[in-house]
Amino acid sequence: MKKFKLIMTVAVLAVISYSCNNSAVERMVDKMQPEPVVIEQEGAGFFVPQPGEKFVVGSDETTDVWMKYIDAHNNQDIEAILAMESDSIYIVGPDGAVIKGKEDHAAFLKVWFEQANPKWDVYWAMPYKGVTGGEEWVVAGHDVKSTVDGVGSASLDLIDGKIQDGLVELFYVYQMKVPPPTEDE
Repeated sequence: MKKFKLIMTVAVLAVISYSCNNSAVERMVDKMQPEPVVIEQEGAGFFVPQPGEKFVVGSDETTDVWMKYIDAHNNQDIEAILAMESDSIYIVGPDGAVIKGKEDHAAFLKVWFEQANPKWDVYWAMPYKGVTGGEEWVVAGHDVKSTVDGVGSASLDLIDGKIQDGLVELFYVYQMKVPPPTEDE
């Protein structure tokens, strides 16, 4: 019985000792942890029309809007396209032509879809955001195939688009024509 009391006493003291030491260690470790540092994103780059503006990586939500927009183009769903853009949509094409507003865009798409049956394959995209202005953008590379009068053509289009409140507000298209594949390819 004395042996049992001794074992129980040692066990209780061990538990108390462990608890006290563990709490002390935890308090010591907590004091050694530095306060979290909040880093403001400074950004990089510039935009001449907005002096001082810098850019940081944006949200994939912006990229998702763009991908759905391109899917609607591939499906030639003009109603879906118009639903995903602002009323004041502004587009600058690779030749410098400008399209302003949904009505003009719809008319352009109707003719283009009928004449060229364009298809886009997005091969990369990067959302970015203005640090001071907060504007959401996406820049994306597209492999575009078209067929006009039975003759196929291809281009690589870099499109820089502004997405505001989940709607495509404006975009610029930069294009590089790709030569047709040779017989060896």
